[in-house]
Amino acid sequence: MPLNFFEKQDCVVVGISFAGILFAQQLAQTIKAPLDFLFSAPILAPNNPECEIAMSTETHDIVINEALVRSFEISLDYIYGEAQRQYEDKMLPLIYQYRKGDRFISLKNKRVLLVDEGIDSGLTALAAIKSVITLQAKTIYFAAPVAPLDVVQIIEENTDGVFCLYQDKSFVDIGYYYQDYPEVDLETIEKIFENINK
Repeated sequence: MPLNFFEKQDCVVVGISFAGILFAQQLAQTIKAPLDFLFSAPILAPNNPECEIAMSTETHDIVINEALVRSFEISLDYIYGEAQRQYEDKMLPLIYQYRKGDRFISLKNKRVLLVDEGIDSGLTALAAIKSVITLQAKTIYFAAPVAPLDVVQIIEENTDGVFCLYQDKSFVDIGYYYQDYPEVDLETIEKIFENINK
């Protein structure tokens, strides 16, 4: 990554998962940029609770896996209803727990660097990108150590740049590519949030 480029810009680092929050914090400290966190929650298929059909974020942006929705014949009403339920039942309690109810940092006319510990299906990444666009960011970059090659190509089409060390055509899952998978405990998450935007 061109760290000097980000150090010289009006940049904000945004973590998008608890698994990647430590990575986001370290990157923010390295480039001397403020850090924030975007909450999201999956929307699951009504007939298969293991299957994510969409992802919603705290800014009420939703990205839908159209192929799965069509194949399961799931209505948009179900998806939007679930998105609202996920916001009220899952995201709002976490926002109050970790951010003390504070609003998300202003991204208007800022360069945003979205960060995660890896990309899997791309639903969380694409929902985060959509949210950052809603929040009027000037430019959007994405950083993740590992990801499927085809998903990286989709993210590249929707951002100003992607920094991904390992892009695999036959992607297994994120943990497979780590010798020591970076599990982040609750105490670490709480400490990071205590220092966000201070």
